[in-house]
Amino acid sequence: MPATPLSFPLVVIQAAGPESDPRSGNLVTDAAGLLDLVLDTSFRLLPRLALAALVLAAFVGISFIVRALLRRVFERAHLERDVAEILQTLARYVAIGLGVMLALENLGLNVTSVLAGLGIVGIALGFAAKDTLANLIAGITILWDRPFRVGDRIEVSGSEGVVQKITLRTTRLDTPRNEVVILPNQNMMTEKIVNHTMRPSLRIDIPFGIAYRHEVEDARRVVLAIVQGDENIRAKPEPQVVVTALADSSVNLQLRFWLKDPRLEIPMEFRYTEKIKAALDAAEIEIPFPQMVLHVAGEAGTVRVLPDGGASRRGGGEPSVERDGGGDDGRNGA
Repeated sequence: MPATPLSFPLVVIQAAGPESDPRSGNLVTDAAGLLDLVLDTSFRLLPRLALAALVLAAFVGISFIVRALLRRVFERAHLERDVAEILQTLARYVAIGLGVMLALENLGLNVTSVLAGLGIVGIALGFAAKDTLANLIAGITILWDRPFRVGDRIEVSGSEGVVQKITLRTTRLDTPRNEVVILPNQNMMTEKIVNHTMRPSLRIDIPFGIAYRHEVEDARRVVLAIVQGDENIRAKPEPQVVVTALADSSVNLQLRFWLKDPRLEIPMEFRYTEKIKAALDAAEIEIPFPQMVLHVAGEAGTVRVLPDGGASRRGGGEPSVERDGGGDDGRNGA
């Protein structure tokens, strides 16, 4: 075997000891052969390693360029920021993945075998983390389909709030109580979603009731007067008061108007519920409470039962049993 410059000292050591143990000479020879093999392999692979590193570095640089170009394209297309971020990241990883494949091919590795091995590993990981993958797929679908956006107020899975953040795995809501609700994206794809702010305007329906002895037109005129001049309410379609039901104790009505900004839904509901109560009180239109009329057999008269917490209780006293007509109070009240 020809001696390389780095293995020459081992040959000299072997030659300097002719009277030494033959086994020692064999050991030195084997070591020299191993060193020669390592050095020879290194010298042959060094150009390939350098080329592979250069290819990988080039594709990493290309990934940053692609990301920057896509950012500009998506900004001009007014694409959602979250969707743009996902697509930019995927494009970058694809470019780096291509660089890794080319680098491995330059090193003489069978890329097909590597991909097959990665496929088997991917299948195993898919079974082990199927819920996580389902959330990731659902997250991509949400970001692409856009049933809601960051800042929208939605109802889903019994929770209501403003969308704070959409990630590939979860969606986060800020509730009116300043709570943070974290929902898996898989649930977001299977549950019914109510988006209160997707449209540019929203209709508000505020129910109330009046006693049967009052005219509906009088209540309509009083209630419509309180919404006149509100800059947050659209003039068209016009606000209206409609009869929704003839209930047991009241004529049920509903004030309807359209908001210019759907985000004002909750404060406007609170405001006009209170305004309706004040306006009807000022007009002396009664808002009735539930009541029951009992017809007592064999007696001339009726007994009216006022429930606990009656809205129109007068004098601050306890609920009572009232009787209209004659007869002994003790007998009829029994």
